[in-house]
Amino acid sequence: MNLRQLQYFLQIAELRSFTRASQVLHIAQPALSRQIRGLEEDIGAPLFNRTTHGITLTEQGRALVDRGSALLQQFKRLRDEVATPGIPQGDLAVGMPPALREMLTRPLLAAYCRAHPNVNLHIHEGISIDLASLVQRNRLDCAVLVDLGDLPGFAKIPLAREQLFLVGPRGEKLDVRKAVPLKMAAGKPLILTNRLNNFRLAIEDALAKQDLPPTIVCDSNSTSMIVDLVTDGLGFSILPSSAIDAALRARKLSAAPIEELSINWAVVYPLNADLTAAGSAFTNLLYELAKERIASGAWPSAELLR
Repeated sequence: MNLRQLQYFLQIAELRSFTRASQVLHIAQPALSRQIRGLEEDIGAPLFNRTTHGITLTEQGRALVDRGSALLQQFKRLRDEVATPGIPQGDLAVGMPPALREMLTRPLLAAYCRAHPNVNLHIHEGISIDLASLVQRNRLDCAVLVDLGDLPGFAKIPLAREQLFLVGPRGEKLDVRKAVPLKMAAGKPLILTNRLNNFRLAIEDALAKQDLPPTIVCDSNSTSMIVDLVTDGLGFSILPSSAIDAALRARKLSAAPIEELSINWAVVYPLNADLTAAGSAFTNLLYELAKERIASGAWPSAELLR
């Protein structure tokens, strides 16, 4: 097995097509097929089930996708670090939560790309549980997620603590300067993130500690969808200020902080792999941007954690 064969295999596995993979890789399909046959002979097992309807991965193929992706990512890191040690360059794959898109992600990416034009930046937006899984499988170099405490297998850099708000339609006249008890929020018809979301887990944990059963009318995997539904008057929600900042400034919603209810944001990366120069530059810029946003008042109800 060699790295070229592994790269070819992973591209075919992603596209589920030898034809499309040959076009992307700029290699003739017969030559690509020979490389994969050689890889299968080396491994001693077929990697694809080939039928008239297309190809699917065998059990051995699925195992090689998981392990091979991590190996290829580690090779790219090694190549970049050896080529120009300490200088940000090469590929960097990071995960960001949708809730921070306007507050941090957009200005962060603009500043990073200007400062480090030799880095090929790949952004994946998703909820914390999905981002953690991608980091664990070496599909992402690092990710920002909601820190619920124990994160085995991850190195963690604390970023910020953010207040959670009861969010309602504009006519409810909730006041961002007047905190409300969690009991009040529990009594409202709530539209929450789904159960796989760390927002939801943090909220349910707080409700359980006070023995408060919530009234949930629906849930969604999209914070922007939840904001729209609350704006339309379907119910209330519990969200961080970063997720509702634009809607509040547009006066589409009203919101009030919930007493003693907050979440912590953290950057995580694999425990067994140090951040590359590109990754370190990213986390440093992220921290400085968060610091500036909090100090200027642009990120209300948030505080730095380091």
